[in-house]
Amino acid sequence: MKLDPFKDEFVSTLKSFAPAIALILIFQIFIIRMDMAEFIPIVIGLVFTLLGFVIFIEGAKMGLLPMGEQIGATFIERKALFMILLFGFLLGVTLTIAEPDVRILAYQIENVVLILLTQQEIIFVTALGLGIFAILAILRIILNVPIKYILIPGYSINLLLALFSNEEFLTTAFDMGGVTTGPMTVPFLIAFGVGIASVLGGRDRLTTGFGFMAIGSIGPIMALLIYGIIKGGP
Repeated sequence: MKLDPFKDEFVSTLKSFAPAIALILIFQIFIIRMDMAEFIPIVIGLVFTLLGFVIFIEGAKMGLLPMGEQIGATFIERKALFMILLFGFLLGVTLTIAEPDVRILAYQIENVVLILLTQQEIIFVTALGLGIFAILAILRIILNVPIKYILIPGYSINLLLALFSNEEFLTTAFDMGGVTTGPMTVPFLIAFGVGIASVLGGRDRLTTGFGFMAIGSIGPIMALLIYGIIKGGP
């Protein structure tokens, strides 16, 4: 396996991390001044984070992206509409459950916000919402529906639901909707959408395949708002 792609990705990721690392060092030297015994583990953690990003991103390019695109194209070629919708739903659910951003935020919400939801409930409802709207995103690609006909009604419904939701559930819903667009869900689902669009005649892959996560993010917000209204809050 050639290492050139990893070297290029390492340089690119290091450039992206450099401002944040520099800011941390400046605050450590001039303001915070933590003991070295406390600061060294932070430095080690930053190094592991940097290396982890490089490995994950390059792995996504080599594995997740081509696999997602190939699966989407294969289902369309076989005209297996039910299977592609079922797979899209299950993919949205499982990727959301595995998404690190989702799990970290759900843990923080359970331990800090103290709403009437457990970490498992938050993750499950979020995953269910994304899975359902993944189906809508797939249907939009197949039927060639303009994305505005889904985004505008979808977010309008969310804003209407927000009027009936208490503040704790409202903030939780919109935050969870944001973190679903993380490193696990985005590469695979967008590649999946592009793969579907690539085998549909007369479609532009850019305008048809993209927008998957814009639609998908509506689902977790809506699901948590509805669940919050049904369950009630403090």
